[in-house]
Amino acid sequence: MKIFKKCLFLFFMLMSIVHASDNRAILKSLILPGWGEHSLDASRRGRGFIIAEAALWVSYAGLYLYRDVQHDDMVHYAEAHSGAASFYGSSQYWVDMGSYLSWEDHREEMLENRMPDKIYDEQYAWNWESLDHANTFRDIRIRKDRTDHRMTFLIGGMIFNRLVSVLDVAYLSRSMESSLQITPEETSINLSIVLNP
Repeated sequence: MKIFKKCLFLFFMLMSIVHASDNRAILKSLILPGWGEHSLDASRRGRGFIIAEAALWVSYAGLYLYRDVQHDDMVHYAEAHSGAASFYGSSQYWVDMGSYLSWEDHREEMLENRMPDKIYDEQYAWNWESLDHANTFRDIRIRKDRTDHRMTFLIGGMIFNRLVSVLDVAYLSRSMESSLQITPEETSINLSIVLNP
């Protein structure tokens, strides 16, 4: 919701700055970068934005699927080597699971630090077979978190692509307006009167 509000604010800010005559082209560029350029008969310019958008979406979809595979690997590895029967859904739980050899170790440290609210229910307890298994699990989790960060960067790339496309459409609209303006030229009328006596 916070991201939506920021995007909406950015949209209205752009609309107030741009002052383009063809706001439909700007809206088209916000929906699909390059579409606004196509509507202004600048297909060659729009093609680059559309190709970039397609590449960003394909990359995002691939990382989304890969992240799910990594999550499944992380859960299966934890089931096989930590003795955990069920898992708590928060990302902090996964961090703690890879940082402590057992639920008991985690519990003791939270009590020592006077943070009893950070202790998970006993049904989510774990006990790694060895330190190597805990380290391997942590590596799997870190790779999954890096995938999440890459997905965030791709979303930023999609927003940036839209902003550049909107600015390009505004530039094209203004240049088209200035080339279509008709400037009146000075004309003079010569009158001559000839009198015949």
